[in-house]
Amino acid sequence: MPQTRKRTIGNIVAPKQDVTSALVMQRAEEFDRLLPVHFKNLRFLVVALTHSSFASEHPGYTSNEKLEFVGDGVVNFVVAKLLFLEFPDAREGDLSKMRAALVKEQGIYERALELGLDRYLLLGKGEDKLREERKPAILADGFEALAGALYFDSGMHAVERFIGIVFRRSIAELYNGAILDYKTALQEETQRSVRLLPTYMTDVSRGEDGSDVFTSLVHIGAILYGEGRGSSKKRAEEDAAKTALETFLAEHPHPRGSEP
Repeated sequence: MPQTRKRTIGNIVAPKQDVTSALVMQRAEEFDRLLPVHFKNLRFLVVALTHSSFASEHPGYTSNEKLEFVGDGVVNFVVAKLLFLEFPDAREGDLSKMRAALVKEQGIYERALELGLDRYLLLGKGEDKLREERKPAILADGFEALAGALYFDSGMHAVERFIGIVFRRSIAELYNGAILDYKTALQEETQRSVRLLPTYMTDVSRGEDGSDVFTSLVHIGAILYGEGRGSSKKRAEEDAAKTALETFLAEHPHPRGSEP
């Protein structure tokens, strides 16, 4: 391993022992016992759990942002590999849609909740309540940092095993025809049933923490069918389309025997 890389990895450590560090390490040990793949060096896990708000309030702690950068690429690669192996006959376009559905913020947020990450992430006082408009983004970033930390701690094989276990149910749902793109699905349904296209009206406001919060309304004709929120226009519209699709299908069910 090149010397510069050794130094870079060596810097990903928790601070020297003190009262706070002892409590943090105890917290990390408890979380590690819940994970399907365990860490060899818990200091990697500590950094993965350290949100920037906590690091700014506790000098000497390293934020998980750089691990998140690595973890984002690791998660995308491993999920792509899993889908390639699980769906050998799928087209590239379909595999891309599957991967996008699994690794989008909402999907990773749900995996983070299943792991219990929300109970162990180290947050500063300003973020400690995990306000609803920030919660998905914070936990999704934390999950990616966790994957990055596991990669540096135990290597790619351990990460592949971890992600394979965590995403197992989500991948299995793809076999059952789980919807991957709600905006596209809604458009296809409205064109088929009423020959109308959905229209979206999206506004942006400022959240309590200063971040942008997007709210989207989707109409079919003159009727409001769904409302959604998100940290971007795309996410808000996708959230609105999901609600609208459920409502629309309840009003316009497929005739028996006509399902694709």
